[in-house]
Amino acid sequence: MQNAYCLAIVGALLTITPSLFAQSTSNPAATTTTSPVYTYVEQMPSFRGGGTDSVIAYIRHNTRYPAEALQTGAVGRVFVSFVVNAQGQVEQAQVLKGVHPALDQEALRVISTMPAAWQPGKKQGQPVSVALTMPINFAMQSQSKLLAPYANTNAGSAKYPGGPDALLAYLASAPYPEAARAAQAEGRVFIKFKLDATGKVIEARPLTAFEGTQQGKSKPRTINKQVGSTLEQAATQWISAMPAWTPVSKNGAPVASSAIILPVTFRLTPSASAEKVYPYADQMPVFKTLTDPTDILTKLQRAAKYPPMALRNKMQGDVYVYFEVNEAGALEKPEIVSSVGRELDDAVLAAVRSQHPAVAPAKQEGKPVKVFYVVPLSFHIM
Repeated sequence: MQNAYCLAIVGALLTITPSLFAQSTSNPAATTTTSPVYTYVEQMPSFRGGGTDSVIAYIRHNTRYPAEALQTGAVGRVFVSFVVNAQGQVEQAQVLKGVHPALDQEALRVISTMPAAWQPGKKQGQPVSVALTMPINFAMQSQSKLLAPYANTNAGSAKYPGGPDALLAYLASAPYPEAARAAQAEGRVFIKFKLDATGKVIEARPLTAFEGTQQGKSKPRTINKQVGSTLEQAATQWISAMPAWTPVSKNGAPVASSAIILPVTFRLTPSASAEKVYPYADQMPVFKTLTDPTDILTKLQRAAKYPPMALRNKMQGDVYVYFEVNEAGALEKPEIVSSVGRELDDAVLAAVRSQHPAVAPAKQEGKPVKVFYVVPLSFHIM
């Protein structure tokens, strides 16, 4: 099985150089006011009494990557000079060195609107005005550096006893709680778990809360929380009770697996003609070619764009998406399993829908079959 990854699709990262520095030496700097402005004094200004670290935290919290800069891919370091006066207020802010009008304006705004939270500098024990310069670095981190091991979406090289058909049969035979049956509750519960080095299931838990329907209802509706909790517990117990798998091997020795995500479906009247969608197969879909040696997860990573509005609102988190790869290799039926927000969900669904078919579909016992993935895409602003 292919490994899944945490696709840290960070559209824009704001980093602040952790240092404030004076503009020159100890002589008073030029000023338009009657009081002198120094560039170096015995006791330099400090923000909220916490040194430069609290300045960094304040700027990170209050700076917004401008939409115009995001759309044009503008990056760079903006140097802003300003004066902390004898009352601890910021004044005379100006851009010393800019990189892009939108970035320059945002850097100037966040400095100019700082609260009077500075401890002023002191010369011979008396508060004085001091000129400082701060570099603010706007950067879009390379996505190739963001790919990190996260989870085995399906099973990696671990094998369920009897193969994927036996695994499907086991998942379909989960006991149906009587309370849920009486409430006519139907739906799926996605369970996330791991395998230890012996292949035993450990750390099983619901990925999200149960959301289902009532029989005969075409649209999802709220299910009693107690009923939903009963189904979550039943699914978790059923996964935990699985027979031991053949564990993942590394250098010829069994090792614990990364996370595996499987759905447990509860249906009042199971369909005998329901098509099989395998969690893994003898041969998984092939997306790589000699001219494009990129796997599907990296393709999704590159395709998923951090929406500017989500960035501006600091919306972040892990979005889990389910999709199937059919017998012809096409990606289909994408569904958000765990949501962070509409903008990020839409970006993930668009990334799945934009993909070209696999160059070779999954095969089980030599025949093309349909398989599913549950992939976490992680959006984080650092």
